[in-house]
Amino acid sequence: MSWAEIKAANKKLREVGDGPIAEAWQGFCQTVQRTTDAPPYHLAILLNRIEQYRGARQRSEIAIFDHGCGGGLTLLYLAARGYTNIYGNDVGGDLSMQNRITTEILHHPSPRFTIDDGKTIPLPDGSADIVFSQQVLEHVDNAAIESYFSEERRVLKPAGWAIHQIPHRLSPYDSHTRMWLIHYFPGPLHRALGRLFGAPIPDHLHLRWPWFHRRALKRHIGSCQDLTLERLKSVTNPSYYDGSIRLRRLISTMIALPLIGVFAGALLRHFVMLETLSVRSGRAA
Repeated sequence: MSWAEIKAANKKLREVGDGPIAEAWQGFCQTVQRTTDAPPYHLAILLNRIEQYRGARQRSEIAIFDHGCGGGLTLLYLAARGYTNIYGNDVGGDLSMQNRITTEILHHPSPRFTIDDGKTIPLPDGSADIVFSQQVLEHVDNAAIESYFSEERRVLKPAGWAIHQIPHRLSPYDSHTRMWLIHYFPGPLHRALGRLFGAPIPDHLHLRWPWFHRRALKRHIGSCQDLTLERLKSVTNPSYYDGSIRLRRLISTMIALPLIGVFAGALLRHFVMLETLSVRSGRAA
């Protein structure tokens, strides 16, 4: 079962429009359930960590917030796996189908997907068990980046978890522009090189150094555990990777080698997408 098949099932949900949605949701859930033993690789760490956090509680008890949810597909996937206490927020888009599922199928009294300016999270203090984002932080501008993290701290329960996938400037390849290395240069030169090579830098792209994110997570939430190497070791068949699949497989092969793999992993993890787990410290806001 591939991620493409899950996206196809999600497309059928969107195509329902104002019509009955229960049958399309059932089909989506059946597609998701077929991934139980082999979930999409980009969700594996998120799923494992949510399960670890859950412990003996019911999946429906865990309040999960996607901070920059896009079309909400990850949250719908989680709901189909039993994590029905979901919330999503973004700065734009049509989330009417997603809200139909939360109210008509999951029977929440009000919609769980919201749109706003991205500077605040529309949740009460200390209400979320898990907050996560997947390749969102590189689209948060300088005016909002600090509040992005501080708002996560506010809505997390004490000892709640924040899990992030973060593209950054130290990765030699940028999948947004499909260019190598030019983002290593300062902003004006970076943009000039983008224009020169026919890959203009979009206004919504704000790549930062990985240490910026680690420091911000420690400052606002309370800790920052690097899960990047764990992801590199777990992904052996990156079938829908948006970079060079050949290079990604080479990395997997290198870090699996006896002895040398330890050193290769310790080095290479700095040059690929960062994945972090932060545990909220202190009392509720």
